[in-house]
Amino acid sequence: MRKTLIAAVATVALTLGLATSAEAASYQWYNAGYNDVQNGSLNAQVYSNGKSVSKAKITYNKKKGSGVSVKFGFQAVNKGGGAQGPISWSGTYKMKSKQKKTATFSGSAPLSKKRPCARGLMKDTISGKIYYTRTKFCTGL
Repeated sequence: MRKTLIAAVATVALTLGLATSAEAASYQWYNAGYNDVQNGSLNAQVYSNGKSVSKAKITYNKKKGSGVSVKFGFQAVNKGGGAQGPISWSGTYKMKSKQKKTATFSGSAPLSKKRPCARGLMKDTISGKIYYTRTKFCTGL
């Protein structure tokens, strides 16, 4: 009886450990920040498994101003927003005043102890200015 109970507890512990590992390896959408930017607002979501970001969904709500040409991106950063990793960019979009655009695109941003966070970006392709989301998605790395 005692051996059976110990075996059952060990099986449950092993099963729970495997489920936790499988859950950590699965990708899901996370909020990656928001920021009020020139003439509008920028919002980002990232698709991550906690070790890497493979997709992003960036929304720019242009409330006023003249037309722009923008591209969206995401990158891994440290908790303070520094030590930036490479940027994965979307295609280019032309927008007029009072337009809202959401771009979903793939790329790669490996997360690490040095860069455990991810944030969204928007680049004005005419001026070259880059805007960032203020808050970032961070893993427990």
